[in-house]
Amino acid sequence: MKKTILTLIVILFALSLLTACGNDTGNGTGNGNSDTGSDSAPPGIQDPITPQKPAVFSFIMGDVLIELDEDISYVIAGLGEPVGILEQPSCAFDGIDRIFRYPGIQIYTYPKNGADHIHTIGFFDDSIVTTEGKIHLGSNIQDVFKAYGENYRYETGMYTFTRGKTVLEFLVSDDNIIGITYRYLLDL
Repeated sequence: MKKTILTLIVILFALSLLTACGNDTGNGTGNGNSDTGSDSAPPGIQDPITPQKPAVFSFIMGDVLIELDEDISYVIAGLGEPVGILEQPSCAFDGIDRIFRYPGIQIYTYPKNGADHIHTIGFFDDSIVTTEGKIHLGSNIQDVFKAYGENYRYETGMYTFTRGKTVLEFLVSDDNIIGITYRYLLDL
């Protein structure tokens, strides 16, 4: 079962990397509600920034705040050296895309201004939880709705919640979470 889940997650991340080579604007169609990043605001209007509802998604691992589109050097300074790094030429930018592996997560970066900037954070085991809601692999989709509301976009097993230029995605099978990613919406 764990091998099947890991295989599905690896496929999900590979597809995520491939979308950087396409024309992904973060807009799609689905059966969920509007993706304005707000549970109560009309489409196109953001709620004011409050401590309970920041303008973007970010992730905390230990005591390190990992923010999307930021330079990964501060993450390395806080978490230490990754257990592995995978590199490949970027298909969307000049330079190298990198995947930094830490226990339970992988951080995908893209080259920007001579540095590695965070594009995607993917979960790989149930010891890692989302910053809000404490959702982990194996949680039930109802737990996600309690934590994030029902303002999502749904497409083929994926529930996508949007805040600003960031998304939090939950891949679901039989109402259980089998994949979690934080992603920055790149302008390509």
